[in-house]
Amino acid sequence: MASRPPAAPIPAQKRALRQQMRARREALSPTERAAAAAAATERLLALPELARARVVSAYFPTRGELDVLAAVRLGGRRVAFPRVGKASPRLRFCEVTPETRLVPGAYGILEPGPEVPEVALEEIDVFLVPGLAFDACARRLGYGGGYYDEVAARLRAAGRGFLVGVGFDFQIVEDCPAVDGDVALDCIVTDARVMRCAPDGSSS
Repeated sequence: MASRPPAAPIPAQKRALRQQMRARREALSPTERAAAAAAATERLLALPELARARVVSAYFPTRGELDVLAAVRLGGRRVAFPRVGKASPRLRFCEVTPETRLVPGAYGILEPGPEVPEVALEEIDVFLVPGLAFDACARRLGYGGGYYDEVAARLRAAGRGFLVGVGFDFQIVEDCPAVDGDVALDCIVTDARVMRCAPDGSSS
């Protein structure tokens, strides 16, 4: 029996999967994006954790990310957007309203201006986290900077926050490559399903 070729190193696996998922997202039509956003928003709003949350962190969709801002704008809850900085943690969250000034940040992504006050991490009940790929054990593949993993590690250490990965359903893969420091999420919401990960690593 022929032996199976050795798996590529994790960094190479991550690079290949990032390229694949970016291409698939960019290939979506505006109609497909809108339909997926509406379906994912409906599933997010059905989460009991979001229903009882007082403060939710979201993100301004960019590079083809799923737009679920409608889910956090409903219900009268406070909403925070990340702002990129240099000090650890490099993501700081700031409360935003329809009147908040958003400016291009370090990567050209819109974020709250420097005058917008921060919200303490421990005040945020639900964190919506974008990504390029996810798996049934709630592992996430991001863009490689480690920004959200840094925040997630602090939340895990403090026993705070409910981490929700958000993406298109085709971004769910059989096995998301991960290394030490890649923090698993609590659940993943797509346009087709909600996936939760039990403490033993099994999906539910």
